[in-house]
Amino acid sequence: MLVLRSYLLFLLFLSLPLLSLCSDSDLLLKKIKPALQGNATIENTQLSTWNLSTPLCQWRGLQWATATGSPLSCDSASTRSNLSLNSDTSIQLTSIQLPASGLQGYIPSDIGDFSSLQSIYLAVNSLHGSIPLELGNSPSLSEIDLGSNSFNGSLPPSIWNLCDQLVSVRLHGNRLSGSLPDPAGPNHTCDSLKVLDFGGNKLEGGFPLFITKFTGLQELDLSANRFTGSVPEALAEISYFFIGC
Repeated sequence: MLVLRSYLLFLLFLSLPLLSLCSDSDLLLKKIKPALQGNATIENTQLSTWNLSTPLCQWRGLQWATATGSPLSCDSASTRSNLSLNSDTSIQLTSIQLPASGLQGYIPSDIGDFSSLQSIYLAVNSLHGSIPLELGNSPSLSEIDLGSNSFNGSLPPSIWNLCDQLVSVRLHGNRLSGSLPDPAGPNHTCDSLKVLDFGGNKLEGGFPLFITKFTGLQELDLSANRFTGSVPEALAEISYFFIGC
């Protein structure tokens, strides 16, 4: 028994370095790129730049940070041509920006594995499937724009895991259905949230009263859905408020 326990501990020890060697760029290549590409027969022009023979700074639609949290500057020629950054585990992905890029796939659950991802802009594509609940596991995510795609199903409640840091959520023009999930915590006020756009979907049920707790909202669009009930007067102070047909 003692020998078996020692052997298991040895295997665990061997696995730890392997876990730490997985870079954000590796995750992009193995999981995110093929998912966003989908079944398209021709490789997407933007995604084609994500490859090991192209320096990291030339991968389109991405922003990175160094180990200190500072933005990775790709201004210098030496940095733009530095292939060693592709496998540098200290370089963290902070933003995915591929709006109107002809993407035809889906967002995989692995999107929640980026510890420093702050924003994701994938609007005006042909992405489909459900919005993965793992999106709510991203500890730094504050801006989400997935508008004008073909996402369906219900909005995952885990989106409110990000409540404390969310600044904007734009999901306009998809095929989301069901009721809007309440934030898990009764005192969640999403103080930083400025923009909430769920318009142009198939959401239904009673008007989501929990939104009245989001006192920092400046823009709210719930139009072209199937909500019932009256609109709270507390929302009248929002600068841009659209709930019509």
